[in-house]
Amino acid sequence: MLKILVLYYSGVGNTKYVANQVYSILSKKSKEVEKSKKFSIEIHSIEKVPLSLEIDAYDALIIGFPTIHSAPAQPILNFMKILMQLKKETPTFLFTTCGLYAANSLRIFAEKCIPLNMIPILSKSYRCSATDGMLLAPFMKFWFKNEKHLLPKLERDALNFIEKIGDPVELDMPKEAPYSILNYPNKWLGQKGVFSIYLHKNLCAKCYKCVNDCPVKAFDKDEENFPLLQKSKCINCYRCIHHCPEGALSLSKKYPPKKRWSLVEE
Repeated sequence: MLKILVLYYSGVGNTKYVANQVYSILSKKSKEVEKSKKFSIEIHSIEKVPLSLEIDAYDALIIGFPTIHSAPAQPILNFMKILMQLKKETPTFLFTTCGLYAANSLRIFAEKCIPLNMIPILSKSYRCSATDGMLLAPFMKFWFKNEKHLLPKLERDALNFIEKIGDPVELDMPKEAPYSILNYPNKWLGQKGVFSIYLHKNLCAKCYKCVNDCPVKAFDKDEENFPLLQKSKCINCYRCIHHCPEGALSLSKKYPPKKRWSLVEE
């Protein structure tokens, strides 16, 4: 039986949603295929990978991550750095979620995968609600929507991946994205600077969800035990703002966020 592993990093929730949909689609498909084509599938966030997990034990991989300022999110790159080279070439489906353009993030990530014997045979980007755009320009409804027909697209891509798994493993390198130059101002600003995140203490319940959930552990506590952001560690994912139960974190010094991320389903 073919064993498939889904690994993902999700900043606010879009990538988790896509990863779970792909997992659900293939879990259902695994019960319908002929006995000779049977496969099993397992899913893990890279933030909660069991210590016992042996990636070498799987025959195919699906790896997902968000694009942040035209590049793969830093936590997924950090995760790749600690992995050992797999014993065999393993067919891999790469996907990224983005608010507008994925630019060359898939190609950047593919170049990290190949030396580890994770061979991309399919690479896809999915436009989801923009977790930065909705904070910076909440009046633009565009930021709050996923691309049209996302679920049918995910099903086609997931099933296509199963069909493409074979021996030998045939590399399909993500192409250069010529339009990425259009996103250069956003890339430059995002990679050169970090927006300040402000805490509205009158709203803060000191639940420390932001402290505990930050993927790069960028929060400490001040002398009053309020969450305190170490700006130098922040990666602009805004998980803290979007997931705060009280809406106490914001990009505005004066006002809490008007609108925040919520799961968008078709």
